[in-house]
Amino acid sequence: MLRVAWLWLVLAFSFRLSSALANADEGFTVVQTVRSNQLHLFAPVSVNNSKIMWFLVDTGAPKSLISPAVRQSLALPSTGSEEVTSLVGKRTIPIVFIQTVKSMDTDLGSGYFLEAPIAFPKEGTRQARVAFDKEGLLGMNFLVQHGAVINCRTQQIFFSRTGPRLPLKGEYYERMGFTQIPIRITPTGYAEVEATSAGSTYSCIIDTGSFWTTFNPKIAEEEHIMTYRRGMISLPYAGEINVPFLMGRPRGFKIGGFDLSDLTVGFAPTHAAHGTAHEWGGLLGADLLFKRHAIIDLGNRTLYLMADKKK
Repeated sequence: MLRVAWLWLVLAFSFRLSSALANADEGFTVVQTVRSNQLHLFAPVSVNNSKIMWFLVDTGAPKSLISPAVRQSLALPSTGSEEVTSLVGKRTIPIVFIQTVKSMDTDLGSGYFLEAPIAFPKEGTRQARVAFDKEGLLGMNFLVQHGAVINCRTQQIFFSRTGPRLPLKGEYYERMGFTQIPIRITPTGYAEVEATSAGSTYSCIIDTGSFWTTFNPKIAEEEHIMTYRRGMISLPYAGEINVPFLMGRPRGFKIGGFDLSDLTVGFAPTHAAHGTAHEWGGLLGADLLFKRHAIIDLGNRTLYLMADKKK
């Protein structure tokens, strides 16, 4: 019990945790990510003992990606292609096999990556201590396999070394003021949560790869939400380029039992994720996840959010 309580405290509060301390407990390892100027988290990754590169941590991507330039420079073997169903629709993408994937002292084993261009080349950060070469995307296939727990505020990812989940219990988070929200992993690999508004139920995807929390414009229309025009936005992995972007406060809108009425969110068309249980609601992006101290426990299928205490 003391061990579980210690792990919970680390997840809830720590800003830095050394590899040595993480490895002292054989049950989990920790990766310290860096945050970009678009609030995205990037993990230091080495493939087949290469130099450190930076991979976007993306819960909105069922599969991991690697750039064509890295595949060519490391002569990574291609294993054919796959028709992938994503927020963009169906596409045929080459598959690359990587023998060893490591992030700091965390050995993520071998696995398959989709070979695709990176859509965030201009993002920067002041936190990286080595060259900020962005060459890939760490998606749900690796994150779920290793029971990842992502602390969006402290920028840390905890991986289980002993199974598909870490031994965390929701009551610890509730005592600190977090709200528990069940996660469902869809058949196509998305992290889905249930949202409600004015008697209607929607499916939303937890998407650490999206900067803005972006809801279906239909919700704003049907719920008569006051919005204002922010301009145009591009969501390359969501299949939208230069679409009208509205902003407003979704009065009465809840994710599980968590009220989002005090947050300003976006409304723009995005392609619906396949295999969700309800009508398409939209994407929970990095802005919301950061502001509400999100802890995404993929192993135990739980999202934790904390209300703004300044209200």
